[in-house]
Amino acid sequence: MKKETKKKTKRKILIFVIILVSIIFIRTEYYNYKFNHQYKSAEETINNKNIDSINYLETLANENPDIAKIMKNKDSYPKILLEMLSRNLDMTDYVLNYLDYKGQVFSNDIGKVTKGKYPLLLQYDTRWGYGMYGDDVIAINGCGPTSLAMIIAGLTGRNDITPYDIATYSYQKGYYTGGTSWSLFTEGTSKYGIIGTEIPLSKASIINELEQNHPIICSMKKGDFTTTGHIITIVGTKNKQFIINDPNSRERSNELWSYETLEPQIRNLWSFRLK
Repeated sequence: MKKETKKKTKRKILIFVIILVSIIFIRTEYYNYKFNHQYKSAEETINNKNIDSINYLETLANENPDIAKIMKNKDSYPKILLEMLSRNLDMTDYVLNYLDYKGQVFSNDIGKVTKGKYPLLLQYDTRWGYGMYGDDVIAINGCGPTSLAMIIAGLTGRNDITPYDIATYSYQKGYYTGGTSWSLFTEGTSKYGIIGTEIPLSKASIINELEQNHPIICSMKKGDFTTTGHIITIVGTKNKQFIINDPNSRERSNELWSYETLEPQIRNLWSFRLK
């Protein structure tokens, strides 16, 4: 009787172990499938975006000789640069000379500056846009340093602090971590005689800072300004809307923006003033 009871107990334990192992195996296979499916979907989305960009540029190449030259060597360019070009044809001259000038910087100033006014500087400006920032050029990685260069120029009146200068400083001091660290806008600003302070996201807060001539840097989410992440500046108001300096778009910088449009796209904000 005891032997039979022991056999039944062992059988139950064995069945339990088999069921448990089966459940673990099934769950593991399910999560592996789910992960691989999601990864494949994300990868396909990225590839499709690149394909769409290439197709668009190939079409433009039939009418635009500069685009045709670029597309003749399309495999030599970073995919992200061609994608940026497809969304912003103002970059054509920059991209056209990218292969020859990558890594070079052609100016140690930003041109004429008036204190109290914030110049629009573009990260793909050929004067500094080929300079390196981290693992790529300023035209690709440099929205943060370029935005800060605009702020410094307007607050101090100095024209000798270029986006490349700030990019170099940011990288050397560890503020570049696969992208510009937000701490550059607080800890990193004292070198340039200004103070950066994080502010709350509200219309009243933004207007209050601008009325004191405190320009603002915004970290942006996916939306009108970016498909991933981006840095822009708010430098004033006009007709109850905000004046934006977008370092990656002359066109968007020429538009006025309502708070209602900007608010859901903003991740964080900092205002700046002189020390």
